[in-house]
This record gives sequence, C-alpha cells and structure tokens, in this order.
Amino acid sequence: MKKILVAVSVGLAIAGAGLLAATQQSGRASAAEPAQKSTSAPQGQLPEGKTSAEVYAKLTTEVEALSKQLMNSTSPDQQARYYNEIEAKFVAFRKRWPNTPESNDAAFQLGAMNFGMQKYDQCTQYLKEFLGKATEKEHDQQAYAHFYMAESCKGQGKYDLAEQEYRLILSKYSDVNTQLNDVAKSNLAGLETERKLAIGGEPLDFNVKSTDGKTLSPAAFKGKVLLIDFWATWCGPCVKEMPNVKQVYDKYHPKGFEIVGISLDQSRDRLDQYVKTNSIPWPQYFDGKWWNNDVAVRYGIKSIPTTILVDRAGKIRYKSLRGKQLESAVQQLLTEKS
Repeated sequence: MKKILVAVSVGLAIAGAGLLAATQQSGRASAAEPAQKSTSAPQGQLPEGKTSAEVYAKLTTEVEALSKQLMNSTSPDQQARYYNEIEAKFVAFRKRWPNTPESNDAAFQLGAMNFGMQKYDQCTQYLKEFLGKATEKEHDQQAYAHFYMAESCKGQGKYDLAEQEYRLILSKYSDVNTQLNDVAKSNLAGLETERKLAIGGEPLDFNVKSTDGKTLSPAAFKGKVLLIDFWATWCGPCVKEMPNVKQVYDKYHPKGFEIVGISLDQSRDRLDQYVKTNSIPWPQYFDGKWWNNDVAVRYGIKSIPTTILVDRAGKIRYKSLRGKQLESAVQQLLTEKS
C-alpha cells in the first residue's frame, strides 16, 4: 500500500481532489506566499544502485519526499516543478530498467499522477500498460488503477466505460479498501448526473445566494454565455488559471459573458481576501462545506478546477476549458444567437 499512497497523494496535491479528498485536507496557504525550495537531485537523475529493486527502493523514498513538498507547496509554479521532477524520475527509471516489475509499478505511478493532472489520455495509456503486466500480487494496485481509469473515462464523457470500471471494482476488488468501495458506489450512482451534464444538456438548476447576497441561478443567465466555475483558493491549478479567466471576463463581459464562481473554500475570510486582492468582479457562492459544497455535490464535482460553459440558449457546450481554448469558445458562443 505504500507505493499506492505515494501516487494518491501526488494526485491530491495537484488536482485538489481524489480518493482521499473526503478525509484528507490539502494545504491552504496563499499562492502568493514564497514557494519552498527543492533540495533534491536534478530532474530525471536516478539514485545509485546495482539492481532495479535497489534503485527503485531509493527512488520511491525520493518521490515520497518530493510529494510531501508538493502537497505543502502553495505556489502553482512550484507544484508544477515538483510534478515534473517526479515524472522525470519515473520516466528515466523506466528507460533504464524496462520490463521489470518496478518499471510496471512506475507505470502505475505515472498513470495516477496524470489522472491528478487531468491528463486523461496519458493516464489511461500508463494504466493499461500496468494492468496488462500486473500479477495477482498487485491486486490492490489493480483496484486503484481501475478507479483512476473510471474517473478518467468519466472526465472524457465516456460514461459507459466508466460504469464498466466502477462495476469491475465492486465485483472483483471489493476486498481492497472500504473507502474505495464506497467511492466507487457513490460515483457509479452519480453517473446519471454526469450524463445529464454531458455536452448538449442543460446545467442542473440551483438557487443560492452569492457572498454579496444576490440570487444565483443558471436560468437567470439565459441569453448570456455563462461559465460555472468550481474552484478554490487552495487549489494551485485554479489559482494559476485565474488570471486567464479574469482576462477573458474583462474582455467579453460587455458583450454578454458572465461567470458564477462556486468556491470550495472552507474559510470565508480567505475567499473574500483573494477576491478583493485580485479584483474578481463576478459573484461567488460559498457555504464553507469544502467538497460537500451544496452546488458541487449536486454537480458531482470530484476535482477542481472544473468549468461548465453554457451558451445563450442554456445548453452546455464545453467543459473544463483553459487558456486560449476558453477565450476561443467564449468568443464563438457570443456570436451565436440564442
């Protein structure tokens, strides 16, 4: 289980969500605070050793130390550097020691990490390789691999494949971990919600009060292009993407672009300070419930940042766009008639 938890913790730190998110809270310091300095070896450099087992044991120790630093880091750029360093080490090991049991374990680690970064194609590629070579000794890891596969399929809108993976976990791996079993059951039950939120569907209705006391409901924005943004100030990728989101809002808000922020923060003071410091003008919903945020639960949110882009006619057109893709999509939807 030790190696499994390394991968899970890495995924948690980067994506802000994962199997342990219900019970394990990640760091909450401001992303503006000084990043910790890494004192580890250069990227991709492997520890010394005569056998693959010896080298991999030392490598695992190094990765554990890096993953702890990653989880404690509050700078998105620093988090990315830790992630890249860990990835480079596993990739270098697989090149140096191919076709070994340790190389296959590294494939599992890389798959889990890429899931944490929402790189679903890479995640699936690594985990399929792992599962193809795994033995009964890796029974527990196989269960987690199928979980990450299910989540990746769901993230890509492949709901039938996700359902198959969840059912496989419940039928073949129910002995592995009670929490894994419970999460698989919960996510399987939530697939119907996921299907409703597929491209072409309509956002699930909610009627809540923003932090400034205004009523927020998707229906109220019909005729506008609406971005529903699930995020938090403690989520590194969310904070890193925020300047781009703000730039798109500033540019296209006068033309009919709106945003509703759904904050998964627990601290109202921290949220308010971030919004004020960064001049975030769009409304925010906050209830302090972290992953149990009322709107997030209704939408089945398991990782952030998650965004849903709704067109003028009230139909979901895009999900989880970032960077230039977000601006291009907003610009396109604003030219369409409702």
